Amino acid sequence: MVHYLAAAVLAASTFAVTPEKATWQADYGKALAATKNDQRPLLVVLDNQADSNTAESKLLTPEGEQAQVLKAYRVCRVDVASDYGKAVAKAFNAKQFPYTAIIDKTGSKVLFQKAGQMTGQDFQATLAKFQKGVAPKAQTVGYRGTILNAQSRPASSPGFCPACQRRAMGLQ
Repeated sequence: MVHYLAAAVLAASTFAVTPEKATWQADYGKALAATKNDQRPLLVVLDNQADSNTAESKLLTPEGEQAQVLKAYRVCRVDVASDYGKAVAKAFNAKQFPYTAIIDKTGSKVLFQKAGQMTGQDFQATLAKFQKGVAPKAQTVGYRGTILNAQSRPASSPGFCPACQRRAMGLQ
């Protein structure tokens, strides 16, 4: 009897900490505040929801496997056709839509950004890669040192040419 009670308590506590179904927020400021509060990464999608060529609606439905990955995120979808949406797009320096960004769980660092359509497979892989809300660790390879990832490298980091990387690491 005690074992059944312990199993029931464990199951109930696991259920209680499972993130809820992804609910799309239309206000970026509120979504960012929520992501800082509950330490979950923020998925931001900027698109023109009236234009079927730029709307990401097929990828954003919380169904199937995608629903499980989306649960790890705070999600925000902003319509760039509105004045508010234009202001948010300007803040992200987004000129091509749809525009997708993932912000870390502290709400302070952009981990991923991409302008243009994504395939379902790429979208799923990207969500899975950043679902913990932290930047993936850089890989090191022999004498070349740290390999910078184009999707997660900050704008201030050196280019990909070997001389630039050696200079940045103080080897030249």
